[in-house]
Amino acid sequence: MTPKPDPNPDHLPRLADSAYRGRAIVHWTLTVRDRGAGWLDARFTTRFRWLLLHGCGRYQVACPVHCLMPDHVHLLLHGWSREGDQRGFIRFLRRHSGGLLKETGHRWQPQAHDHVLRPEESDRHAYEALVHYIAQNPVRAGLAKEARDWPHTGAVIPGYPELKFWLPDFWPRYWRLRRSREHL
Repeated sequence: MTPKPDPNPDHLPRLADSAYRGRAIVHWTLTVRDRGAGWLDARFTTRFRWLLLHGCGRYQVACPVHCLMPDHVHLLLHGWSREGDQRGFIRFLRRHSGGLLKETGHRWQPQAHDHVLRPEESDRHAYEALVHYIAQNPVRAGLAKEARDWPHTGAVIPGYPELKFWLPDFWPRYWRLRRSREHL
């Protein structure tokens, strides 16, 4: 897929809308303008997770891992049905979380960065490795000893609040859920 031409040279190139619909798998990064810090706390994270939950339900996506870092956020989103709409989800999330961020005196950069996974990047092994890589961000940054110790990392799979990527039964349950939704 080739990116859509954008008349604004400052905008990141985007693929056609169809690349972000249905069962697409996309790694998104939202960065705070000027890499601003000081906004990330338990209150922001709780409110951000509520937005994730509502957005996932509304736009038919699941988030097997999200990781809020001091100056950016990583999300891995997977279309949960043929109706999945990740561009709509990101617009929703940026609009509502932007209001939360503004309360702290910060703003998102004008655009989120995205990487739409190609088929070879979304097979079971590569997918699990990407979830692990995203979750390890605070460990690599020296903010936590283990990914599960970082209070700003988690998973949002609507209807399954007990699914946590660090639990031993996460992957078998997650893959069963994905298979059970293939007809949707």
